[in-house]
Amino acid sequence: MIGKIRWLIISICFAILKKAMKYRLKGNGVQWIQPLPFLKNSVVNREDFIIEFSKEKNVLHIGFTDYPFTAEKLKQNSLLHTKIKQVASFVLGVDNNQESINNYVKLSGDTQVMYADVLANYSSDILKYNYDVIVFAEVLEHLQNPTKAIALMSKSFKNNTKVLVTVPNYTSLDSISASLNKTESIHPHHYWYFSPYTLNKLFVEQGFICEQMCFGMYYNTGVAVNSVLQNNAFTGDCIIAVFSPQKIAT
Repeated sequence: MIGKIRWLIISICFAILKKAMKYRLKGNGVQWIQPLPFLKNSVVNREDFIIEFSKEKNVLHIGFTDYPFTAEKLKQNSLLHTKIKQVASFVLGVDNNQESINNYVKLSGDTQVMYADVLANYSSDILKYNYDVIVFAEVLEHLQNPTKAIALMSKSFKNNTKVLVTVPNYTSLDSISASLNKTESIHPHHYWYFSPYTLNKLFVEQGFICEQMCFGMYYNTGVAVNSVLQNNAFTGDCIIAVFSPQKIAT
């Protein structure tokens, strides 16, 4: 009951704030409004989206160990990588933390994993597989040079390989709440915030096309998104996008 009352209050506050702040989008503010034709105004369960998109596909999962939570999530059966493996045709996990990779192999027995530095190169052992999708979930914000990582990805993989990327949303409920309380809600290892516009711009300028984009919540598999969040999608926890390389004329 307390949760329902809280969400009702949040919904009312959003409606009031939206009406009160609309003046900021007029006058000089108009010139900064960006069209977002690629963005779907909806919010979904992030894990459900990734798992559904990976079904019966060949998947390269970057940052698969979810360091430093590998052992804990394996014990709880909540590691995203193992969930993807249950539905995909093939999955290769890559990560830049060798200790975490070794820990994963020891605990799971899964050896279909490799080391990779996405800012440097992908080895021939990684590139020899034909991937349908690269799952690039909650990685970009950890990189000092995300543009370099995207450019290397564009250069390294074939035209039919899609990139499913998720990044924290700059206008999430946590971010709004923290800013109103004169603080910041952010992982201490993050370098960047992203918006739909900036995320799309990064990929487009490296030769990708956005196929779809929406917002997501950091829920466990199978948890539904409530109606308040559905009506205020831009406050979702993260941004979810699928990019494909622009076809090279032959």
